[in-house]
Amino acid sequence: MLLLAGAALGTGIARTAVAVSDGLTWLGDDQRGEVVQVNPASGRPETRLAVAGGDARLDIIQRDGMLVVLDRRTGQITVIDLATLLASGRRQAPAGAASKVLLAEGRLFIVDRAGGTIAHVDPVTLADVGEPWAAGGPLADAAADEDGLLWAVDAGGVLHSLEWSDAQTRFVERGSRAVPGAGPRTVLVPHRKGVTLLGLEGGVVLQDGTGSDHRATTAPQAGDVLAAQTSPHDLVPAAVPASGIVVILVGDRVLTVDVGALGCPRPGQPAVFHDRVYVPCLGSGKVIVLNRDGQRGGDDVHTGAGDPRLVFDDDRLFIQTPGAETGVVVDPDGDTRAVRVRDPELPVTDPERDPPPTVPSPPKPDPDEPTRTRPNQPPPRQPSGPPSVDAPRPGSPTTTPSVSGVAAAPGQPAGITVSLANRTDTQVTLRIGWSAPAEDGIAGYTITATAAGDSATKQSAGTSDELTLDCKALCAAGGPIEIQVAAYTGSAVGTPGVTTWNLPARSAPPTTTAAPPPRPTTTTPPPPPPTTTQPPPPPTTTTTTTTQAPPPASVPTAGATVITGVSGVNYQRTLAMAPPADWANHDGTCEVVNRTYGYTTPIACSATSAVISIEEGSNSIVVRAHARDGSRSVDSAARAVFKRIDEPTCRPGTRICERPRVASAPAEETAGTGVMVAAGIGLLITSALLRVRRRGEHG
Repeated sequence: MLLLAGAALGTGIARTAVAVSDGLTWLGDDQRGEVVQVNPASGRPETRLAVAGGDARLDIIQRDGMLVVLDRRTGQITVIDLATLLASGRRQAPAGAASKVLLAEGRLFIVDRAGGTIAHVDPVTLADVGEPWAAGGPLADAAADEDGLLWAVDAGGVLHSLEWSDAQTRFVERGSRAVPGAGPRTVLVPHRKGVTLLGLEGGVVLQDGTGSDHRATTAPQAGDVLAAQTSPHDLVPAAVPASGIVVILVGDRVLTVDVGALGCPRPGQPAVFHDRVYVPCLGSGKVIVLNRDGQRGGDDVHTGAGDPRLVFDDDRLFIQTPGAETGVVVDPDGDTRAVRVRDPELPVTDPERDPPPTVPSPPKPDPDEPTRTRPNQPPPRQPSGPPSVDAPRPGSPTTTPSVSGVAAAPGQPAGITVSLANRTDTQVTLRIGWSAPAEDGIAGYTITATAAGDSATKQSAGTSDELTLDCKALCAAGGPIEIQVAAYTGSAVGTPGVTTWNLPARSAPPTTTAAPPPRPTTTTPPPPPPTTTQPPPPPTTTTTTTTQAPPPASVPTAGATVITGVSGVNYQRTLAMAPPADWANHDGTCEVVNRTYGYTTPIACSATSAVISIEEGSNSIVVRAHARDGSRSVDSAARAVFKRIDEPTCRPGTRICERPRVASAPAEETAGTGVMVAAGIGLLITSALLRVRRRGEHG
């Protein structure tokens, strides 16, 4: 059954959407820039579509008969018409982790986290529909529940619920609430109704719109959070790869599972499938299974080398390893079976090819004229295929016209420089700098580093910052790392500047052989002249000059008092600074660092104010100065900043502040009620006395 969604386009692409499941699943092939249609029943691939260039980073969104592909390496979004296997629309979005595609109730939405916007787009052409919604700042995450309600949480921890209005052709905000503890790393998991907010950096877990809303707390977790793409509201998992744990909300309980002890030291994005939690183990070539109690719920699923990915479609769970020729299908009862996901002999289809020509209908024959005597009768048409067209392979981004009322995107940052700040066995930290575009109103920059299948993204307010990337084998062997820097305003994101930097291979420290000391040379003075009237000449003195190595690049005095005051509310603090002369005149770079949570803000070394993010509890804030050549760094004296849990939370852009409600003790409530009752009785007595007095005066 096909559901007609519109009339045919001029290109011959019909606006159709398959309204029923066809039993087939699309999987991504990043290495070849392809999406592959796999038939689980036969266990073989059936169709290959070339949607991007090689070494892509493909996210596939398949639901309600729609197939949308996002290439995070370039930011290009492609929608495929499943009736013709043609690309019906393309759109350019920010590269890296800033973009997200949402499907809800047959509508398609594109989220720009860095720009803080959500756009409603045509599901066939990807052209904007109506007015986008702007948060006024970066978004931490966005999601859509199955009822079509959109949810977005901004970097300041305010949760918004949005609904698209066809009548007004814009988003209507149904509500918003500040969530203390939520911040830039907060993620959302959608359900049939409502969402679960996981602000693990502040130890908060909250449900809204589910019908059984509640809030819970857990131990704060540092690092990025990878939550399930969707789940039931009573079983919500999220992984913290840096800590080797999985946090699971079960009803109103929060479980913290040490999956590292189960042989999964780096958990990836989990999925819930028939009351079990499946957790891919990055770098371990397997998927572990947990039950609702956080215990083992089944045998491990081994996938071979690589990082497994979980794809949920048509009541089946696919486990795919990029580059592998086989994958695993998990059936509803938990049984697994292998399927082939790649066939090199299967031809590749180009979705940019021209559609087959439409054959016009012949004129109606004259019923009174015999066919054999009809003049100019054309010969029978021989069947033919579509014309051969050398279509370019997709991969080059296309620009979507700007929406009326939305500011133009900023320009491309130039002069990107990269240097090595630190390297361990598993991570590399890069120091990245760039030149700001000429446009005004730039709110910040999104930095993305990509290498050998790993990537990291960070937002920065200045024109330099440090970014840490998981590098696996690259840490020792070295290799290319692609760096992208994109500027964003409050409503638009510009084209990223791109450069490639080669990480040098780590080698053993060189063996230094000391050169032997020079052999002393003895000069015998010549014999004195025969006359003894002249004294002998003085001996010749030879001076040897040794060239000293240049001194290391200077740094200011460590432990100096630079931060003199702290002010502000919410999860940011404004620092007043008075750097001493050697700090203000330092020729390297400086930044403000929250050493407790790892937040950083690049600043000029002579700056007298800066803003830094904090979390609930104690935060240790320093100003850090880096040497000109990056060889070393020093910290100023630390300033302790404490954020109380009951501290008022102010809504962004307003003067409205709310203090979290703290339940009173029963005795206090009883005492308060007694005082109020007594006050009321007193007012009644006073009123009665006044009435009696007035009657006496007028009697």
